[in-house]
Amino acid sequence: MVIASPWRRLVASLVDGLIVTAVLLLLAPLVGADIQEHVLLPVLLLPWTYLVAFTALYGATPGKMLLGIRVVKSDGRPVDWLTAPIRETLGKALSSAFLYLGYLWAFFHPKKQAWHDLIANTLVTRQEPKP
Repeated sequence: MVIASPWRRLVASLVDGLIVTAVLLLLAPLVGADIQEHVLLPVLLLPWTYLVAFTALYGATPGKMLLGIRVVKSDGRPVDWLTAPIRETLGKALSSAFLYLGYLWAFFHPKKQAWHDLIANTLVTRQEPKP
């Protein structure tokens, strides 16, 4: 297993953020919501649903897929529907809570694990190029 670099993970997160933002901006007028009103719940639920569903189903969000990385359990098995919500909701909330220190942790950890990876016992791996 080749561990993905924190930089590659950051770019994948930025891509996912752009996708979620675009979807929110497209959905708001369709449901009749003024962008200034009543968007707190969708703004919270859509990113979590997006992250949990893609991670549980495919082991990667579209941003991660584009960058050739995926989330696996520390033993190399695929992430499941129990691990994905723990990693993507509770884990990432804690990684963000203290000035994003949990994300920065990945730059110094030997296995490049952020706090949410440590909490969920996951790794982010890079798909090895095919010969």
